[in-house]
Amino acid sequence: MRDVIVTVFGVVGVVVIVWFICSLVFGLSLTAFVTGSMSPAMPAGAAAITQKVAASDLAVGDVVTVARRDGVPVTHRIVEITPHDERADARVLVLRGDANNTDDADHYVVSEAPRVIASLPVAGNALLWLKTPAIAIGMIVVIAGVVVWALWPARRDEVAA
Repeated sequence: MRDVIVTVFGVVGVVVIVWFICSLVFGLSLTAFVTGSMSPAMPAGAAAITQKVAASDLAVGDVVTVARRDGVPVTHRIVEITPHDERADARVLVLRGDANNTDDADHYVVSEAPRVIASLPVAGNALLWLKTPAIAIGMIVVIAGVVVWALWPARRDEVAA
C-alpha cells in the first residue's frame, strides 16, 4: 500500500514539475472560465491552456485573454484586429464572447496576449477549488505527510518481509 501511495504522489509530482517547466519554456498558463460568455465552446466551469504570443501572430477567430480597464481579465474571441497608430508591435483588438450578441465595449491594445490553445469542460471548477486556501494548505500537509512517511525508516520486521 505504501508503494502505491508513494508512486501516485510521485507521478502527480512529476506531472506538476513538467507543467511548470513547460509553462516557463513555452509561455503556457491556465485560465478558468467563471462566466458563460464563451458558451457553448467554453462554458462556465471550463479551463483553458493559453500560450502567450505576439500581437502580430493573432488572427480573427482566436480566443485571447486580456485585461479590461479595471484590471479584470476577460477571455473572448477576436472579431477584428487593426494596427496600432503609434506602436508597430501593437494591435487593437475588438472582442466578443461567443454567447454575447454585441462586441465588448472596450477595445484592447496589446503587444502580446495569451491565446487559448485547448480547453476542457469542468476542469476550471477543479482548478478554482484547488486554489482555495483551505484546500491548498490541506494539500501541502498531505504531501508533506506522504514525503515523511515515504522517507521514514522501515521497521525491521517490514524489511525482513
